[in-house]
Amino acid sequence: MQLSWTPPQPKGLVAPSCGTMTGCCCQPVGHDGELSAGDRRGAGLNRPVLLKALRWLVLGLYLALVGGVAWAWRDPQWRPFLEPQALAQWGRSLLDLPLGPLLVLGAYVLAVLMVMPVALLITVGSLVFGPWPGMAYALSGMVCGAVVTYAIGRFVGGQAVDGWSSTGRVHALAQALKRRGLWAIILIRLVPVAPFVMVNMAAGAIRVPLGHYVLGTFLGLAPGTIMISLFTDRLTQALQAPSLQTVGLLVLCVVLLILTGLGIKRWQGSRKD
Repeated sequence: MQLSWTPPQPKGLVAPSCGTMTGCCCQPVGHDGELSAGDRRGAGLNRPVLLKALRWLVLGLYLALVGGVAWAWRDPQWRPFLEPQALAQWGRSLLDLPLGPLLVLGAYVLAVLMVMPVALLITVGSLVFGPWPGMAYALSGMVCGAVVTYAIGRFVGGQAVDGWSSTGRVHALAQALKRRGLWAIILIRLVPVAPFVMVNMAAGAIRVPLGHYVLGTFLGLAPGTIMISLFTDRLTQALQAPSLQTVGLLVLCVVLLILTGLGIKRWQGSRKD
């Protein structure tokens, strides 16, 4: 028979453990040799700070791009490259390349990022590709560009987007989008109360459902795209070959534009009521 004996410990003393000794080189670990939950939380404390800094960096770079485009519009040496004739020539060159239609859509996305006016994008599409193909390219490209800028707004978050505007327009847009969702998107596209890119980023920042956003953007942009494309085509024909028919069709397009604007204004008033 084997006897075991444990030496007695003096009273008031506690056997030191590795996890409680001062200056011990060991660290408490889990069963799998990983750091404990507290250590993992400490290691991840800087992640929100880094994410916030990255968001501000993305927004800053984008605003720098917008500022550069605004400067180019005012500079006499760069402005000719942004005129409709120059953009139309670039569009024809892209269409002649392999994967031309995809490159054209990519150019529209870039133009949206550069805060090109929507009417200019539609006009260039009609001049380059004709009225009906131009409508398809312009509408598809603008919707794709709207999705990209929506994603930017969703990434940078509402706080950063609010910091972009000192007049409260982003806040007002956000409230309208939250209240009416799909109908607000359609109405804002039909009656542009704010810059196209600002609407896109505000919608992303407040997490408007992507399906409602894309559908509302398409439905809201379609009437204006059709009318501007037809008007541009009729105006071009009237200038190139003036006749009673071409001038009559141009006048008809102008009348339709006016009636469409009045109808949208009336519908907007009924929605407010």
